[in-house]
Amino acid sequence: MKQSRRNAGVALVLAGLVTGCPEPEPYNGGTYVYDGYGTIERDPDCKLTGPLELTLGEGDGTSFTPLAPGQEPVLYHGPQGGTHLILGVSVANPAAGFPGMQIKFEAERLRCFSDGECTAADPIGSDEMLVSRPDRFLPGEGGSVNVSGFLVVVWNWNLGERRRLQVEAMDPCGRTGTASVELGLPASAP
Repeated sequence: MKQSRRNAGVALVLAGLVTGCPEPEPYNGGTYVYDGYGTIERDPDCKLTGPLELTLGEGDGTSFTPLAPGQEPVLYHGPQGGTHLILGVSVANPAAGFPGMQIKFEAERLRCFSDGECTAADPIGSDEMLVSRPDRFLPGEGGSVNVSGFLVVVWNWNLGERRRLQVEAMDPCGRTGTASVELGLPASAP
């Protein structure tokens, strides 16, 4: 009897190894693109000035959809139980002829008072990449370029809290820009 129980237990363990662990629901890993890390080098031949005009959004590396004010991005659940966003940025005034861009995404939880004043932010996710491959820059409307497919791991992403997503970018001309969107309940909500 002990031998048959042991054999049944071994069979169950082997069956679990062969079939793997079940995926937690909802698993919606999403598609992203890997870019290297590093710092963009300034090109002395570029004479463009002024800030980069950015729009924060989502996309899988082949598309870009801007986030409207207050619009929640898709929260993806990975197979290991983590959560992430797959973000992108549109640059309205790219430096044509000077490829490359350093891009940083940050997710923050805002500490706000009932009067609406937010005094501090706690980081809940970030990622920074150096994008240099020409195929990563997709043409957009009006001469803009879109870069998407950035996987940003987030933790403690709570829809009941005030949060901010922000993107910062720098091009080879030394121009920088930022864009952000605030999410969640208004600070005056009970």
